[in-house]
Amino acid sequence: MRAARRAALLLGLILLLLLAVGPAALAQPEESGGPGWRNAVPGEEWSEVEGPPTSGSFKASRALEAPTVVEWPEPALQGPFWKIWGQLQFEASYQKDKDAAGATSHSDQAVLATAEVFLELTPLPFTRGLLHFLHQDGNSGVDLDEGFVVLGRTPKFPGYLMGGRLYPAVGLFESFMISDGITKELFETQASGLEAGWSSQWYSFSLTGINAPVREPGDSGGLLANYLVRADLVLPKEALGGLEMRVGGSYTNNIAASDFLQEQVPNQRLSSLVAGWSLSASAQYKHFSLLAEYMRAGTFEPGELQYAPPDSRPQPWAFSLELAWVFAEDWVLSGRWEGGGDLYSEFPQRQYGLSVSWQPMKYLALALEYQRGYFSDGAESDLVTTQLSLMF
Repeated sequence: MRAARRAALLLGLILLLLLAVGPAALAQPEESGGPGWRNAVPGEEWSEVEGPPTSGSFKASRALEAPTVVEWPEPALQGPFWKIWGQLQFEASYQKDKDAAGATSHSDQAVLATAEVFLELTPLPFTRGLLHFLHQDGNSGVDLDEGFVVLGRTPKFPGYLMGGRLYPAVGLFESFMISDGITKELFETQASGLEAGWSSQWYSFSLTGINAPVREPGDSGGLLANYLVRADLVLPKEALGGLEMRVGGSYTNNIAASDFLQEQVPNQRLSSLVAGWSLSASAQYKHFSLLAEYMRAGTFEPGELQYAPPDSRPQPWAFSLELAWVFAEDWVLSGRWEGGGDLYSEFPQRQYGLSVSWQPMKYLALALEYQRGYFSDGAESDLVTTQLSLMF
C-alpha cells in the first residue's frame, strides 16, 4: 500500500514539475509528432496512430466504424505482409470513498493496467487478418481479445465483410482521458460475430450478427437472433472551413449482450430480449475536440439484473460529454461530465473529471487525472490517477 502510494505521488509530482517548467520549454519540434493525438485510428492501417491511446485498450475492430477520410494508395505487396505492434500502460492511483452514512475509506495501487500485442497479416490487398492479445489489471493471464479477418474496405471498394471475435459498434466509446467513460463500462460488447459494412469518405453503415450468451428461454442463440445496426455521417474539414464532424447512432435488439450487463443476468436468460440504442457526435476544430454520447437500454423485468433492487424494472442509461484542448505543443487538457440513471451503486449517477496529458515523443505519453463521482444512494468518491503509456 505504501509503495503504491509513493509511486502514485511520484508520477504526479513528475507531471506537476513538468507543468511548472512550462509547456513552451518542453515542446518538441513539429516533425516529432504534431499537437496531441486521437484515440481513433484513421485510414487503412490500424497501427498508424499519432500517439498511444490514453483510455484503456485499443480495439482494432472498432477502427472499421469510422469512414475513410484519406485516400490511401493500394498497398504494393510482394507477398504476405506482417506487422507486430502494441502498447504498455502503467498506472498508479489513490482513491477516497465516502458511503451514504459518511464513513470514509482509502485505497491506492500501482499496476500494469494494460499490456497488449497486435499481430497483423495482409496476404492480399483486399484481405487482412488480426490477432489481439491482451492483459489487463484484474486478469490472471493473457486473453485473445480480438481475432478476425476482413475482406474488402479498400480505396477502390469501401464495402467489407469482417468475421471473428470482435467489438460491435454499440457506441462511440472514445476518450482523451485515462479512465473509461460510464457509457463504455456499461454497454461495451465483445462477441464472436459477422459484420457487413460500407465505409466511404462521407458515411459508414454496418450490420452485425453476434453470438450472444444472454438469450430467451428455449432460444438456441443463432447468429442472426442478435443483431446490431449502426450508421455514421462524416463531414470532412474541407466542407466546413476546417471543422470536422461525425454524427451517428446504433440500435441492437439485445443490449444485455454487453460485457457488464450479461454478468448481471441470472443464468443469462431473459423473459424477452431487451433492445438498446445510442446517439453520438464528435467534432474537431483547430485545437479543440468534442465527444458526446447518449445510450439507453429498454426495460428489464424485476429480478433480471442482479445489481438492481429485486422489485424494480430498471432501464439503465448513460451519457458522456467530453471536451479536449491542445493548449500547447504536445499538451492536452480534457474535461468530462458523465452520468446516467438506474445505475444504483455500480456507477456514479453524476461524475466530473479533469485530465492533463503530455506527449514528449510520438509513442510516449504521461497523464494525470482527477475524478469526483456522486452515487444515487448519497455515496461519493474521489480518484486521482497517473499513467505512463508507451506504444511500440
